[in-house]
Amino acid sequence: MKTVIAVNAFKALQTTSALCKAANVTRGQLRLYEEQGLIAPQSRTEAGYRQYGTETLDRLRAILHLKELGLTLGEIALLLSDRDNGVLDEQAIQRLASEVLSKIEKRIACLHVIRGYVAPVAVGDMRVLQDEDCNFVVEFMTALSAPKNKRRA
Repeated sequence: MKTVIAVNAFKALQTTSALCKAANVTRGQLRLYEEQGLIAPQSRTEAGYRQYGTETLDRLRAILHLKELGLTLGEIALLLSDRDNGVLDEQAIQRLASEVLSKIEKRIACLHVIRGYVAPVAVGDMRVLQDEDCNFVVEFMTALSAPKNKRRA
């Protein structure tokens, strides 16, 4: 019976490689998140290899989603630690929400500016491309149309 429990427990643990593949992150990202205290291995093998619990994949997905929304790793750490401890520091969360909202508003404003240049081109008005100050529009659209393996990360 103990052997069955050990086998089931082992299947529930993931190696670094398996976790990186499942979460679509690099080993470097995984190490960074571990250094920042965002994730932790559940255990280690006798050889010292990290093993992560199944909940780590969900946590990584949450971290990646929060990063996409523009939160820094420090901000994400604050949110996760509050969640982990079961106690929310409402004032800290309110400050964080205010900062994130400000970042979102700035990003939206920047996107509106870019849209103002790209939208006319999308409907065939190429006059914006003749403006020397707007060379970035051509570079921007060229970069977007480049094959994925040629783009920079």
